[in-house]
Amino acid sequence: MDKSAYLTRIDDDGRAALAAVASAPDARVAACPDWSNAELGGHLGMVWGYVTTQVRACDPSGSTRPESDPNASGTSLLAGLLEALAETDDESPAWNWTPQLTAGFWVRRMAHETAIHRWDAEDAAGGASPIHDDLAPDTVQEAIDVALQFHRSGPIASWPDGSLHLHRTDGPGEWLLVPGDDGLTVTLEHAKGDAAMAGSASDLALWLWGRGRGDLRSWGDEALLDAWSSVAP
Repeated sequence: MDKSAYLTRIDDDGRAALAAVASAPDARVAACPDWSNAELGGHLGMVWGYVTTQVRACDPSGSTRPESDPNASGTSLLAGLLEALAETDDESPAWNWTPQLTAGFWVRRMAHETAIHRWDAEDAAGGASPIHDDLAPDTVQEAIDVALQFHRSGPIASWPDGSLHLHRTDGPGEWLLVPGDDGLTVTLEHAKGDAAMAGSASDLALWLWGRGRGDLRSWGDEALLDAWSSVAP
């Protein structure tokens, strides 16, 4: 996906998330059971504001503290994020918790963060639509690239004790994840894993982020599958 496509998805999913929050503010969020939908909306706004600060700061040496505005609306925070990302070159330095210390990291990260939480908000409100077709395959890949390899405290050093095969059924896409002493090896191939999941790119992405199995089909050790779906924070 190119930058303009990512920004379109952030805008569309961000607006949809805020609409779902407004429609059912007191509903509980299944993936984040301590949160109401309104609290999820607050989290999204906080993230958008935080990332805007990191992109504007152009400082890869460490996290820059945002100047919080308690009266800022989700709509204004979303607009501020989109403006900052659009105006900043993807190669401009920006702090995050991975080796890719550029603003481009945040363009991709925010597209997927917003899509996942849009799904959460709509699910809480009573009916979630899948991750958009043009984004969902990259949501799977980004989860593998980032969430399964880096936490905010640093690189992940251990994974479930067994390999995982992911098979997309609504288009091209297969991934084999093999943990080892030298890290997580990821190949794009049709190969047998110790456990496997098959289904749409949206369902695979949501499962990797701990949002349940949807219509996925599974093979192999159930405990291993549960362990893989718990790696992402």
